[in-house]
Amino acid sequence: MPPVAATSQVGTTYLEVNGQAFPVMACSLPDIGWETVASAGPEGRRRLGPAKLGPLTVRFTPPAMTPLAGWVEALAGNRMDLLDLAVLLTDGNGKVRERLQLVGCVLTGLRFPECSAADKDIFAVEAVFEPTALAVGASGATVKPAAPGRAKKWLAANFSVSMPDLPTTRIGRVGAISLSRTLVSEHAGRVGTVRRPGPVALSPLALTVVGPDCSVWRDAALKQMAGGAPVGPRVVHVELRDVSLKSVLASFRFEVLGLSGFSFDPPGAAGVAGATARFELESLQFSVE
Repeated sequence: MPPVAATSQVGTTYLEVNGQAFPVMACSLPDIGWETVASAGPEGRRRLGPAKLGPLTVRFTPPAMTPLAGWVEALAGNRMDLLDLAVLLTDGNGKVRERLQLVGCVLTGLRFPECSAADKDIFAVEAVFEPTALAVGASGATVKPAAPGRAKKWLAANFSVSMPDLPTTRIGRVGAISLSRTLVSEHAGRVGTVRRPGPVALSPLALTVVGPDCSVWRDAALKQMAGGAPVGPRVVHVELRDVSLKSVLASFRFEVLGLSGFSFDPPGAAGVAGATARFELESLQFSVE
């Protein structure tokens, strides 16, 4: 289905989790499809098989979605938590004009945006869920948002990085971070078909450093290439800060296997050299202050 605008002339879109309504910036509802299968018998006629639902994708800011930290923990730990969700489309008065129930949802993906000192975009997270059933629910009730009415503004430009052994004050970009997994359907005897999670894939942590610190990072990469053993940090911390850069809004803790890639970037408009280092992730933790 096409994306649903989260804010428009008709109202706001909410994601209901455990009976609490959280506003979202954008929402793509699941597509519904039927596969064509061959019937048993010599004729081999085709017929439509069971209906299949596509994913539900929502985009939101972390302060507007308090379950986020728990979702990160569940997905990073590859837990198979089943969630009954609902998408609420409201009118200009905050009353539900349409309610879509999504039953037995499993979180299969989270994507945190790139942080860049040159970017002025809102820090918005994307979550992907796979439901087992879709139904229309009751409308007419007035939504009472669970998220705080006024929260500090989160911008992708406000961040800091810390790690041992390597300088971090001139890191100008932290690449987007994603966690994802696929669900595998298996036949379980009398129980029927069940879904089981596949392994969780973590995207590498990419850090772009500019200016004089590039030579220090380059030397670390060359040292690892000459020695054959991983060098550099084992733990990297990334903090998201408010517009004053004084208060920490949230933090990531990355456990890394070591430096897994290094590339020289062309000089920017100001002629300043840059380089991007990539670290293979072993685990991550996310917490909101």
